[in-house]
Amino acid sequence: MPGIVEVPSLEELEAPQVKVSSAVLKAAAHHYGSQCDKPNKEFMLCRWEEKDPRKCLNEGKEVNKCALEFFRKIKLHCAEPFTQYWTCIDYNELLELRHCRKQQKLFDDCVLENLGWVRPDLGQLSKVTKVKTDRPIPENPYHSRPRPPPNPPVESELKPAPYGSRLFFWNW
Repeated sequence: MPGIVEVPSLEELEAPQVKVSSAVLKAAAHHYGSQCDKPNKEFMLCRWEEKDPRKCLNEGKEVNKCALEFFRKIKLHCAEPFTQYWTCIDYNELLELRHCRKQQKLFDDCVLENLGWVRPDLGQLSKVTKVKTDRPIPENPYHSRPRPPPNPPVESELKPAPYGSRLFFWNW
C-alpha cells in the first residue's frame, strides 16, 4: 500500500444543506453569484491548488454558509416575487428564463429596493478575476511530475518517411 489515507471525521463533514430545486437555483443564480462571489472563488481556488477536497472543507462550509444566508435574506425580504419567478421557471419545460421576464423584473426590483443588490450585467460573473486569499500557497501547486530531460541530440541525419505520415492515410 502506498500510504494511509486520512479520512475526515463525521463532525468535520457535517454542514447544513441548501435544500432547493434546480428552478430555485436558476432563478437566484445571478444574485447569488454576485453576493457569494468571494467564498465560491476561494473554494474553487483551493480545489484547484490542493487537488484534494479534504483540504478544502472549511472553504466549502463557507460556501454553504453564504448560500444559506443568501436564501434567508431572499425569503425574508422578497419571498413573494421570488416564488412567482422560480415557479414560472419550474413550469417551463426547459427551465428557460426568457418566458419569465415579467416575474424576473418584479424580483429584481424587489431585491434592488429591499436589499440594494443590483443584478449583474450579462457576462459579468464570467470574467476572469484574481482572488486574494489568506491561505498559504501549497508546496507543489501543480502536483505534477518533474519536467523530463530534454530530448537527446540526434546523431544521424533524419530522413522523411518513405510512405508519408502515419497520421494521414487518405489520399485526396
